[in-house]
Amino acid sequence: MDAAIEPQPAPERRAADLPQADATLVRTAVHLETTSRVGQQLTTLVDPEDLLGQVVVMIQGGFGYRFVGAWRVTEKGDCAVLSAAAGQAGGEWNAPGLRLPLDSGRAVTEVCRTGNEHESAGSTEDRQPCAELVLPLRLGDKVMGALELRSDRGEVFSRDERLVLQMLAGQIAIAIRNAQLYQREQTRRHLAESLEEIGRELSSSLDLEELPGRILERLATVVPYERCSVMLQDGPALRVASQRGFPDEGRAKDIRIEILPDDIYLQLVDTRRPLWLDDVTQVPGWRLVEWLAVNRSWLGAPLIVKDRVIGMISVTRREAGAFTADDALLASAFASQAAIALENARLYGELNHAYATLEQLDKTKSRFIEIAGHELRTPLTVIKGYTQVLQTLPVFHGDEQARTLLDGTLSGVSRLYEIVNSMLDVSRIDSRTLQVHFEPIWIGAVVMQVCANFAAAMRERNLTLITWGLEDLPRVEADGDLLLKLFSHLLVNAIKYTPDEGSITVTGAVVDDGAVEIVVIDTGIGIDAAHQELIFERFYQTGEVSVHSSGKTKFKGGGPGLGLAIARGITQAHGGRIWVESPGCDEASCPGSRFHVRLPLRRTG
Repeated sequence: MDAAIEPQPAPERRAADLPQADATLVRTAVHLETTSRVGQQLTTLVDPEDLLGQVVVMIQGGFGYRFVGAWRVTEKGDCAVLSAAAGQAGGEWNAPGLRLPLDSGRAVTEVCRTGNEHESAGSTEDRQPCAELVLPLRLGDKVMGALELRSDRGEVFSRDERLVLQMLAGQIAIAIRNAQLYQREQTRRHLAESLEEIGRELSSSLDLEELPGRILERLATVVPYERCSVMLQDGPALRVASQRGFPDEGRAKDIRIEILPDDIYLQLVDTRRPLWLDDVTQVPGWRLVEWLAVNRSWLGAPLIVKDRVIGMISVTRREAGAFTADDALLASAFASQAAIALENARLYGELNHAYATLEQLDKTKSRFIEIAGHELRTPLTVIKGYTQVLQTLPVFHGDEQARTLLDGTLSGVSRLYEIVNSMLDVSRIDSRTLQVHFEPIWIGAVVMQVCANFAAAMRERNLTLITWGLEDLPRVEADGDLLLKLFSHLLVNAIKYTPDEGSITVTGAVVDDGAVEIVVIDTGIGIDAAHQELIFERFYQTGEVSVHSSGKTKFKGGGPGLGLAIARGITQAHGGRIWVESPGCDEASCPGSRFHVRLPLRRTG
């Protein structure tokens, strides 16, 4: 809390009845005592205005002057402003807030402009004695203001008095500077916290339509304004994305400003720094909007994303010269936060649009699979039936060439029939209409049946099949037909990607969490880490499809890319989990893969 001011008798009153020498000593002692009290007071004040207000009262009362005024030079250095006054100076001269241009020729402004002291003595218009002393409030080479002192004495200030007052002026200048530094530090800390809070708030908003309005709303708490707009570059023009303070919001939204070669916006683009104008009416070529009242002060801060200016924040105030370097710095810091938020919102919007497009494409693809599967199945059934009938006709019994052609046709139709059935399975999985008929089954027997079904294909490729632990597996509640499909797809996958003379191992075990785990292990080419999740997506193919060989169980044989997607769908329909482990893909060293299927012993859900 600021120290209270205690009134002191003027030195002239205390020395009035004393001899001249004693009176001088008393006056000097009072001056020194006042100087000490002022010095103590200066250390307790942190607001420049409060500091000057209390100091002038103490000096005026302690020294017995008619008038004491403290003047400060404006930040732009063009005026001197009376910040505090005590006593009587006549007219409006003692009214705080009085502004004088530095080139006005007054004694106070000359001291503020040059830094040189001024002293005069004489009498007032009513023939009263008067002396004036104006001392610069200087810190190094910087003149921060002036201390004006007027006394009722006709003679100039004494040498000792001037020395004391000069010392006081130096102390006041230091105290003002310290108070300014403290105040700026407090302001900057508060603004830094505000900007951090604003940054978090803006970053949490991902709505590109709503965000510009929130930017302007929050900017007003940092840099107050009359009107403000977020303007984004749209080709060769700037468009208003959001505005505040405009009298007609509808017309404001339609504002488009063509970017001309000498446009002020291009300066922001070139410098990447904020820019402010004291009076736009004095700027040649400045384009005013007819239906808008003229705001003379303008401040622009570029919106920069990845070293690219995407627009600007435009801020105006009614009076001329209303913006400062601090305002520009704050607006620039705020614009940096706003640009990041706008870019995040734009990317989020594009991502949402892309996701919606992909989702629609996915639905279209699923619908196509469903329709194609149903439409193809009927004619395939007819072709397969007629082919089987042809095989039984006596006319073909002795014709080996005809029987070979019929067998090839039937084989191709059967393969196509399997693909169509896989398409329908995928369609049911996508639409969540896959029907699971749970019943207790020996899962080990199901897996061994699958292995037996592919024994001939593995012999043809000289692949070794090893099974372990399947006979000891318990019953599980599952759909036997779906499990046959599940493990058939896994075994086909292992066969297709294992080179000739490799090996495939199928193991089974009960794990601790009340589930059974089947692992299909191969010595094949392996799977790259980047593909180990993608291979379970429908139609996903690794490598170049054009170089795949044909055939269901040929090495790197082609296929529709549905098998692992169906395996995952069936596993999940049983409340289980499927995943793959592989060191990587290498056709030379063949690191192999391990496909794990974990199914609960009891039905879940």
